[in-house]
Amino acid sequence: MGKDETVSTPEQLRRFPAGSDELVAVLVEEHMGWAQAIARSVARAWNLDWQLDGLDGGAYEGLLFCARRYDPALGVPFRAYARKRIHEGSSEEARKSKAWQRGVGSASDEEQESREISFKLFDLFPELREGYLPAGEGSGEEDVRSSIRNLLTSASVIAAFQENTTANPEAAVDYKRMIRGLAELEPIHQSIVWGVYWCGQSMRSLAEEWGTDELTVIREHKEILGHINSRMVAPRGKVFKKLKIRPSLRGAAMNLRKKKTDPPFSKLIPELSTEVVLLFLAIELYNSLAGVSIW
Repeated sequence: MGKDETVSTPEQLRRFPAGSDELVAVLVEEHMGWAQAIARSVARAWNLDWQLDGLDGGAYEGLLFCARRYDPALGVPFRAYARKRIHEGSSEEARKSKAWQRGVGSASDEEQESREISFKLFDLFPELREGYLPAGEGSGEEDVRSSIRNLLTSASVIAAFQENTTANPEAAVDYKRMIRGLAELEPIHQSIVWGVYWCGQSMRSLAEEWGTDELTVIREHKEILGHINSRMVAPRGKVFKKLKIRPSLRGAAMNLRKKKTDPPFSKLIPELSTEVVLLFLAIELYNSLAGVSIW
């Protein structure tokens, strides 16, 4: 879509009933070029062809889905309403494409892992879809550094959970250390990390489950990343105070405590200790046959 072209405002679109064929036609016609631009940007990020690899189809399906459900009476600009869905549609088609699968099959383990991490980061930080870093805690240059630290920390957590520890003893130790650190967080904070990184929940769904707003969970998630980053770069053995709970989440935190069940990562610690010991024994047995040792 050219820079001089304009799109209808919610006020102008109110003459069409929500979900009507007329409204859908107008929205698709006005925003098709914009949706294709999103598909092209996703394709460039992963070195794909936006048409041959089907990203244009994913963008169109996302555009059509949103056009059918958009209600101008709410006053929300259509692009703000539809951007995430269109990007997700394009990204999903990218992952299903033959070019992606060929790349995953022939690329190094590091490149395959980086693709999966970048895909997840787009879900966790929607600002990235528009070319913005996630908001940091400082101002100016410090804000940029804080944003980058959050991204790197988030990527580290994702990598720890998808790492193939059975083939890499060093990764197993790092994985165990990561789980132990997470198990020391407050139950509400463990639940956020567990839900988002382990179970694939969105922060919106967590907010709805706890009866709070999505922005509260997003902000708490960024605080958790900052805390994890501090632990990662600190000298081993340093003692950290527990991360404080945001006031708007204290009700949900109290409800979790009342359930009197172990937080998700705390449950893993006994099993994890046994699994890691058995893993090392199995690897040592295998390596001893080859004449090498990891001890």
